[in-house]
Amino acid sequence: MTEHKSFWFAARTKNNQVLTTRTVLEKLNIEYYLPTQFTVRILRDRRRNVEVPMIQNLIFVHATKQRACDIVNNCYVRLYYMRDFCTHQMLVVPDKQMEDFMLVMNLMPDKVCFENKQLTLGAPVQIIKGELCGIEGEVASMGNHTYVVIRMQGVLSASIRVPRSYLRLLIKSEINNIK
Repeated sequence: MTEHKSFWFAARTKNNQVLTTRTVLEKLNIEYYLPTQFTVRILRDRRRNVEVPMIQNLIFVHATKQRACDIVNNCYVRLYYMRDFCTHQMLVVPDKQMEDFMLVMNLMPDKVCFENKQLTLGAPVQIIKGELCGIEGEVASMGNHTYVVIRMQGVLSASIRVPRSYLRLLIKSEINNIK
């Protein structure tokens, strides 16, 4: 890894501490991504709009490797970086996968379903129409529906339902960090 280049690192937090961790990262001016949504909860006989994370105990940190380590070691933030199974290094999410994931989560968060296990994946595709134009992933089918799966190796898979006519099959030379 280049010492001065920033990467996206996937990190776990203690149970129910992801929002607190987010606040600490904001105070330290660390770039992060945490998909959240507002839900109505009844607290003490009152209905309240409460912000909840869409993925429990998972946050993405954008920093250099040294800065990411300093957050944990020197600032005492309780983050547990995920590791790549092959290299045993901190897991780095490629920029293209992270951009695609953030775009899908910002545009259509209610239509995304998450999988930690591998889905039956097919050919690499690119969405060529609609709000998600440019997103690359792999095609999967469940029932009579077509989904595009965006995988973050070792972290999670996010899938979104897309009409088949919106997809274009990618050839080998066009594939950008899909696998």
